[in-house]
Order: sequence, then structure tokens, then C-alpha cells
Amino acid sequence: MASKRGLPTLIRLHQRILDEKRRMLAELEQLRSELDHKILMLDAEIERERAATHVSTEALRQFTAYLSGARQRRSIMQQTIDELAPKIEAAANAVSSAFQDVKRYEIAVEMKLRQRKAAAAHAEQAELDEVAIVQHRRRRP
Repeated sequence: MASKRGLPTLIRLHQRILDEKRRMLAELEQLRSELDHKILMLDAEIERERAATHVSTEALRQFTAYLSGARQRRSIMQQTIDELAPKIEAAANAVSSAFQDVKRYEIAVEMKLRQRKAAAAHAEQAELDEVAIVQHRRRRP
């Protein structure tokens, strides 16, 4: 098994791995959030442009060309979001797995500590029992 210094070192190593995976997941989620925000802004811009088309027929023709480009940009952003979804899911699974590894090692350290405390308590109790037996033998006539 690992030495006394081995498990804490292993925990720190896996904690760093977990932190890196969390950072990667956060970056992916941030990117998705930014794309969602850009889509909302684009939709609002389309609505503003649509409201401005009532001015003239030339504005309506320009809006039609604008709408085509805007829909294409929106489609590309949505496609990127769709491509991010499995990456985000994989990153979340990696974070979960890394967290389980860290927890497993932390639990192993706690169990070793409990075993040491139990062994120390058992040894102390055995010593007290021995003292009690010796005292009892001395009292007997």
C-alpha cells in the first residue's frame, strides 16, 4: 500500500487533475453561455431591423438580405452550441470521475486514521486492563 506520505500526495495530484477538469468544463460552459447570449442579441437585432422595415420598400429589400445573413449567422452559432453539448457532457463526466477518485483517496486516508486511532485505543485499553489485572491480583489474599 502507499506510504504515510503517499496518500496525501496522491490526493493533491488528483485534486489538481480535478481542478483542471473543472476549469475545462467551466470554459466550455462559458463558451456555450456566450453563444446563447449572442443568439439572443442577434434575435433582438433582427426584431429591431424588422420594426424599421415599415419605413420604406427599400428598407424592406435591405431587411430581406440582412435577414438571410442573420439567419445564417444564427444557424452557425446554434450548430456550434449543438457541437458543444457532447463535449460539455463528456467534460462533466470527467469531472465526476475525477471527483470520485479524489473522494476515494480521501476516504482511504480517513479509514487509515480511524484504524490507527482504534489500534491506539485498543492498545491503551489493553494496557489499562493489564494494570487492573495486576492491581486485582495484589489485592487478593
